[in-house]
Amino acid sequence: MISLGVGSCRVDILPVVNGLASGAGKVREAYGGYEAYGASLGIEGLESLRRRAEIDMNDIVVSELDIIYSKKMSEFGDVIVPSPAFCEIVDLCTADGISVIPLDMNDYDYDTAYMECIKATEFTSEHRLAKRGMRKKMPAETPEELAVMWDRHVSSVKGYDRLNRRREEHMAKEIRDTARYRSSLLAVIEVERVEGIVSLLKDGHERERRM
Repeated sequence: MISLGVGSCRVDILPVVNGLASGAGKVREAYGGYEAYGASLGIEGLESLRRRAEIDMNDIVVSELDIIYSKKMSEFGDVIVPSPAFCEIVDLCTADGISVIPLDMNDYDYDTAYMECIKATEFTSEHRLAKRGMRKKMPAETPEELAVMWDRHVSSVKGYDRLNRRREEHMAKEIRDTARYRSSLLAVIEVERVEGIVSLLKDGHERERRM
């Protein structure tokens, strides 16, 4: 857990490993006592998780990169789609009559950012990127380390790196906006995005302090 003050709001960021079954337990342990809860998903993604019992999981499209990621991550435990950590925060909040705040972009904004950040040649190289990732040794001692190593591999393609930075900027802004009217926030975020978001939040705090 990473704790920091954003204005007068206490923000606790819980890094989770996307897809790993044990993530649900981490969320359960952290849950409770916050005025607000957020997750690094868009509004459509959160709604899909809330209604997942009505959705045919066979219809979920999994990319080649996600398949390789799952194979590598399975060394540390079961990997499940949709991600147990995010399912857990949605279920806990739903049971308590709380709406999870979507910290990530909505589908339209994400698609727009994707087209702006990723060139056509980079998109068509995804198969080669996945194959290289399958062969690449990633000597991680923890699932968190592996998630970050995998992210660095994917982000070696500049377009994906630009898109990830855009997501981090958006989520940091959403956390700052939430902090203006909430006293405490638990933000469940995939571990590979946490460092960038925390850095942006700290930079923003430092700028405000100097003003």
